[in-house]
Amino acid sequence: PDGLSLGAMRRSPPVPPPAASPLRPSDFIDARTALLAVVCSLLVLHPPRISRSLVGSALGVGALWAWAASLGVEADAAAVAATLLGVRAAYRLYQIVLTMLATFPLQLTFPFVVDLIPRFSISKRSFFNADGASAEVARKREAALEALQERWRVKYKQCLVFGSDLKNLISDVRFTSGRCFPPFNNVVNEYLDPSMALARTEGPTVVDIDGNSSLDVSGSYGVNVCGYEAYKRFITAGWAAAKDKGLYLGSLDETTLANIKMIQQISGLPEVSFHMSGTEAVMAAVRCARFNQRKPLVVSFGGAYHGWWDGMQPTAGNERTPEDVLCLKDMNALSLAVIRARGSEIAAVLVNPLQCFHLNSSPPSDLVLQSNNRKVGPTPGYREWLHKLRKTCTDAGVLLIFDEVYTGFRVAPRGAQQAYGVQADLVVYGKTLGGGLPVGVLCGGKEAMTRSDPKKAARVAYVIGTFAGHPAVMGSMNAFLTWHSRPETPAEYDEMHRRIDAFVGEANGAFKKRGYPLELSSWFSVWSMMFTTPGRYHWMLQYYMRDAGVALSWVGTGRCLFSLDWTDENYAELLRRMLVACEQMQAGGWWEAPRVNVKKAVSLEFAAAIGKSLVGLA
Repeated sequence: PDGLSLGAMRRSPPVPPPAASPLRPSDFIDARTALLAVVCSLLVLHPPRISRSLVGSALGVGALWAWAASLGVEADAAAVAATLLGVRAAYRLYQIVLTMLATFPLQLTFPFVVDLIPRFSISKRSFFNADGASAEVARKREAALEALQERWRVKYKQCLVFGSDLKNLISDVRFTSGRCFPPFNNVVNEYLDPSMALARTEGPTVVDIDGNSSLDVSGSYGVNVCGYEAYKRFITAGWAAAKDKGLYLGSLDETTLANIKMIQQISGLPEVSFHMSGTEAVMAAVRCARFNQRKPLVVSFGGAYHGWWDGMQPTAGNERTPEDVLCLKDMNALSLAVIRARGSEIAAVLVNPLQCFHLNSSPPSDLVLQSNNRKVGPTPGYREWLHKLRKTCTDAGVLLIFDEVYTGFRVAPRGAQQAYGVQADLVVYGKTLGGGLPVGVLCGGKEAMTRSDPKKAARVAYVIGTFAGHPAVMGSMNAFLTWHSRPETPAEYDEMHRRIDAFVGEANGAFKKRGYPLELSSWFSVWSMMFTTPGRYHWMLQYYMRDAGVALSWVGTGRCLFSLDWTDENYAELLRRMLVACEQMQAGGWWEAPRVNVKKAVSLEFAAAIGKSLVGLA
């Protein structure tokens, strides 16, 4: 049996060796080493900000550890250090959570959605019935748009050629040519071009190169406070004062000194610096605040515009998200709590008082007018809010900056500071202060305006500009300030506000009587048009207003302005022209009641566009 067994064994095939297992990543590196490599790689790819306080803390901890080791009390020292750092970390966590709760929502969401929302267009086939309109109403709208196009081909013949040429040369013009809710732009631009080539101004009217005269409510982006004829006088006087000085820069003259003294009376602050635009003056204010406070952060409020500088524009329009700007909710108690809790980090709070008219919202514009979603008007309690903010900043050792580029000289002779009874630490002016020429001005106290550290030789803040204090600008500014300092000027503001209130009341009564879904709201000499019923074509009103002889800015019916030179006859004529435009809107079928839920329809359009974009169909 043993032999048979041995033979059988000899005849059986050999057992194959076990198959080699495939190589795995873990055969080359263990989990702990791999985790360490991941952490190190993330630190290299996203390095932490190495600050002076971080280095100081690390060195301090190292020194204390060495001292504790020399005494043999390492364990006790570690326990104490852990407790102290834990308390500080807990308070820091409180600050972070508080800041998150107080942050303007768009500031948190915008970086994630900016690349998600595609640009899309409603087709011409769907353009006229995007609100579910019947075929009859759609045909009426198409006929109305074609008729408007034909009128403009005759009426604005030279302007249309001018606008077409300009769009090929200037990106700004291409950007501002889309004046309605974006999905409708392509079709509208096939029919209409609202470009205007200016020939001259005559009082509150502008005349284009085709000879058409329009009442101007654009206000030249806020510059026109006094009336165009006044600025002609200011510029002429400025040139007369500067023509013998030529281009010589760097040495200020007596005119500049006289301007400074008048600006001091307006701002309530002793020091003045000159710049070439409002944006540049805001840049100077923020840089001076951070430098003299030796703090990194600046607070702004949701929706506020402080110029196009990417250092203070935290959401739409800025690809860079500034990490040293806290964009908080306006008129919110949590925002005050953040300023109190983080006063040691916050250099300044920057306020644009114009936000009172559209709190926690961007400036109203037809570009975002998807239905009757525009809400504007003076915000109750804003004065009390500014006083609370002023006290909070003072208690926290934070500078309060008023950005009065737009509101200065528009809402009152001394701007929003006068209107709301608040004295800021720094005030920024621009626009109209130049008397019709480009300018930016920063005012403040010496402790906030200093450009060099009196104790540290290497610490300086460069705030300079080649054309700051240009003789021609100083001359036209002097003419404006001389006009402004007249005893009768405040009464002219009061009369303007009275006329505006009367106009708004009369206009709203006329719209309601005729059944037009339109309502005006004003804040000092700033005003806007709201729509009282849902609708997808409210933005068409701007085109009919232009046709009726009303000049609007590129934001359409969103923000309009009056100037001091408007008479009762001008206001009456404006209302007449607006009623003509409303009649055309009604007759063209643009104000027919929607047959679908507009909000839902817009949401579905965007959802479909996002879906197509994600799968590569757009």
